[in-house]
Amino acid sequence: MSAKFETQDEIIGLVRAFEECTIRRDDWRHAEHLVVALYYCSTCELEAAIDKMRSGLFHLLESFGVDLTREMPYHETLTIFWMRTVNGFEKEKNGESLLEKANAVVELFDKDYPLRFYSRERLFSDEARAGFIEADLVDKPKDRSS
Repeated sequence: MSAKFETQDEIIGLVRAFEECTIRRDDWRHAEHLVVALYYCSTCELEAAIDKMRSGLFHLLESFGVDLTREMPYHETLTIFWMRTVNGFEKEKNGESLLEKANAVVELFDKDYPLRFYSRERLFSDEARAGFIEADLVDKPKDRSS
């Protein structure tokens, strides 16, 4: 797979489009989630990065016209899982440019990665959607957030 991002300005533009809710719904995919998460993890402590991502996701869903009183596509466990995973990746790649890290993170982590640590039933439960729950499979991810 070739590099998805060619310049750091593209990454900054993506983050701006996320924060300003100007990104099109069709353009908001897994890779874009990861790169915004990476940007936040590279500029904030983990808890602040999680808060920014969570808040941004809620604003974005509202801008997409999602009625959050009727449906809730937001998933707390997946948000925390991905933020911790990306934060660990970002710390391990210290010294690399944001551009290098962004292209590597989208190459390394496909959307099914959490299923290495969570059973499908647990991960997609109402409990996991509403609040963070720990992984239930033997091969739990190490917490690289510290």
